[in-house]
Amino acid sequence: MKELYLHRAVEVQPCFNRDVLRDLSDRATTARLELEAWAEGENIQFDTSRPGDRATQVFGTDEEDLDSQVLQSATTGNLQTLREWTAKLDTAPDARERATRTFLAAINEYSDEVLAVLLESGLVDIHAEDDINERNCLHEAAISGREFVFKAGMAAGIDVAQSDVYGRIPLHYACVHGRVDMVRELLAAGPNTVDMTDHNNFTALLHSIVKNQLACAEQLLQNNARIGPGSESDHIPLNLACQHGSIPIVKMLLQRNAQLLPDAEGLYPQHMVARASQSPELLLLLKQHGANMDQRDKLYQWTPLFHAASEGCVNCLRTLLELGVDDGAIDEKGLSAMYYAAWEGHLECMLLLWSHRSESPLPQKPFDILNGLRLQEPASTAMDQEFATSGDMEIADGIPDLSLPPPIIPLRRYGHNFLDKKIFVQILFDPGSSGSLCFDQAGRHPAARLTISSKLSDLIPRTIMLPIQEDSRTISFHVDNLDSFAVDFEIFPTFGSKVIAKTVALPTVFRAKTSSTGSCTLPLFDPRLRSIGQLRFGFQVIKPYHGDPLEITHFATYWKATSALDSEHNGLVTGSSLSGDHAQLFVQLTRDRVPVLYPQFIIHHHNVEIPICHLTFKEFKTVGAERGVDPSEITRFLKEEAINDIAQTHRILARSFFSLREVLQQLPISVNINLSILYPSPAEEQTLHLTSLADVNTFADSILTEVFDHARVTREQNPDFLRSVVFTSYNHNICTALNWKQPNFPVLLCNDLGQVRDLARDIGSMPEVDSSGRASMSIKESARIAQSNNFMGLICRSSLLNVVPALVETIKGLGLVLVADTSDEAEEAEGSNPLSSANSTGVAEWAYRMPDGVNGVMKANGILRFNDMIDM
Repeated sequence: MKELYLHRAVEVQPCFNRDVLRDLSDRATTARLELEAWAEGENIQFDTSRPGDRATQVFGTDEEDLDSQVLQSATTGNLQTLREWTAKLDTAPDARERATRTFLAAINEYSDEVLAVLLESGLVDIHAEDDINERNCLHEAAISGREFVFKAGMAAGIDVAQSDVYGRIPLHYACVHGRVDMVRELLAAGPNTVDMTDHNNFTALLHSIVKNQLACAEQLLQNNARIGPGSESDHIPLNLACQHGSIPIVKMLLQRNAQLLPDAEGLYPQHMVARASQSPELLLLLKQHGANMDQRDKLYQWTPLFHAASEGCVNCLRTLLELGVDDGAIDEKGLSAMYYAAWEGHLECMLLLWSHRSESPLPQKPFDILNGLRLQEPASTAMDQEFATSGDMEIADGIPDLSLPPPIIPLRRYGHNFLDKKIFVQILFDPGSSGSLCFDQAGRHPAARLTISSKLSDLIPRTIMLPIQEDSRTISFHVDNLDSFAVDFEIFPTFGSKVIAKTVALPTVFRAKTSSTGSCTLPLFDPRLRSIGQLRFGFQVIKPYHGDPLEITHFATYWKATSALDSEHNGLVTGSSLSGDHAQLFVQLTRDRVPVLYPQFIIHHHNVEIPICHLTFKEFKTVGAERGVDPSEITRFLKEEAINDIAQTHRILARSFFSLREVLQQLPISVNINLSILYPSPAEEQTLHLTSLADVNTFADSILTEVFDHARVTREQNPDFLRSVVFTSYNHNICTALNWKQPNFPVLLCNDLGQVRDLARDIGSMPEVDSSGRASMSIKESARIAQSNNFMGLICRSSLLNVVPALVETIKGLGLVLVADTSDEAEEAEGSNPLSSANSTGVAEWAYRMPDGVNGVMKANGILRFNDMIDM
């Protein structure tokens, strides 16, 4: 009985004092762990009552141990022993109390015969409640499904409206567990209980909806259960049913004329379906009952189309478009549904919206973005309005008011943060309830926060609330040495300091030679070292450049100027040191770690597919010679014609079989270069069997060594001029490594989302040099990576920026340079302006039009051109 009492004593009780709750939580956790150890045979000495504890009844007496033993013997069919015990118990002074307590404890575990013997003794107070959870036998019967106990309780006339410590009556538990017959009898005995609410403001109908108990919901509705909210804060059954995608329950509610009302968050049923349901039939059902599919919510003025596009619910989005909703609607921020589909990276939703687009013009600028970020109006307009207003005002005492224009001097930033001696370690979690954290027994462990710490004294512990949210999924450390860097992960309840589970990532996870990037799964152990779950995370380790970096005092870093919007945001980019044309060079590594130029991961030689990373540099040159490459002719072209024909330089060097060192030596110093780094994703690495691929740190160091050596040689030959070099890649890991290892050269992250071939199926144009490694991700994710790692900016598809013009201001508002990638457009007529408003062929003019406000363009002929921007 002691074990049973303490097991029930750890149930969460209503408490609003944080200190008391924390102490109770710690004590309950300790008691639970001691009981588990005791149950497994360990010799545990239980503590006596603490000083100051209020006097409580002492459990664990000889009589109660005997009670437990008698029940155990009765389970083997020895009912006679139980009858003898009840007869003997009749003479005890506390007979009714002991018999009642034994009966309530036996409801969930023992047979009807055992319970019948206890009831026949006449000692059981069937109306009694548990001292801890305040449940009577009807509550327990509804939870466990014990029909015998339920009928006995009903026959005894127990109050069916009696609530337990959670405010729930037996009807609530019967609906939660789907006890239809019990629901019917409880409603017959207490019709007025049908709309009673628990402490969570849930009625029996709401419990049935959440647990998808259709038969119980039907019984409740037949007994006139309330289908509308009692107050503004009440849950609405129809909205909840739509959120959980229960078509039969929605039908029943609509047949009873349930009203279409907004909930406490301002969301209507159609919004719930669009954002949370995979059952588009619900939209048709709501439409038949008068739902407005263009209804705006009370939160952001979103129609259902916005919710479907933002959450990636393709089927619901398709149904909404077939119903003829307004696809050109904008919300209170001036943004369209297409914007949110692109921002979240839902390509299929983008294609659906584009195929059903209306002729209404798309918004060019968002009114505000990213948690209320306000984009400033043009300075001249704002000043004109201010002076006009001032002119209309009467001048008091003949002295005009002092009026100053807004500040127009931009903030210029040189270079970015980089690693000198420290090592950068980044841990990345998957957001959501089913993300990185997984327990073997779901719901048993009340996990509320994850604490991440290290034994290194200079690292501050981090705390993440569970479930992990999008804005807290990344944790970064700067450490001196990986040999002593271990990360402790501890999971705590909402209140209290007792650890629920713990694990540790040892230094071997991060310091392995191939551990530049990767993923890790660690077992979660409870305080008794039993495995109770798993913790999964990805990680990236960026080490400082292994050689001698360029001295900042001798080699100027790049810079960019921003005009601050407010104190919390980076502001719009108004200028940078990047200008002119840059020739695109595709760079990757051979097996002996030599940077070479080739646009594909795989080379086809004598009908054999060979990964470049499997060839040595000597073998790579041999393949080029067998293909008829003439190095002397290429060298002559680079020295004599490269300056005047950058596009041809791009095409020739792509198949030149030159090393990066050879190109830097032969290419005139006045030709700026864009080093497009080809590094495969984990999926590409596995599919193409790239077993000899260098890790990210080695890859980046090898390329930077060539660039740094060339910069030093150039400095000696021409102290007044330095070649402009830009790093670009579709792989965000290699971009992160290149950026953290040096501050001299800018890094741009590429994103292939929304290319012309996706948005216009009849167009099959390709860049002049087709390259490997192209990858797509959401604009939100690419912007987050670029901003958190101090990249110069992003390269996005011009076709996407033309479809969603508001993305331009969003990205630039984050302090990022934005380049429009038009490399998949059709070839232009000779002499046409590369920044012209339309393609000369007239095909898909919307796709080839240069987006307004971008800072540069990546052309199909391999030229990266930065616009000349005014830096005031």
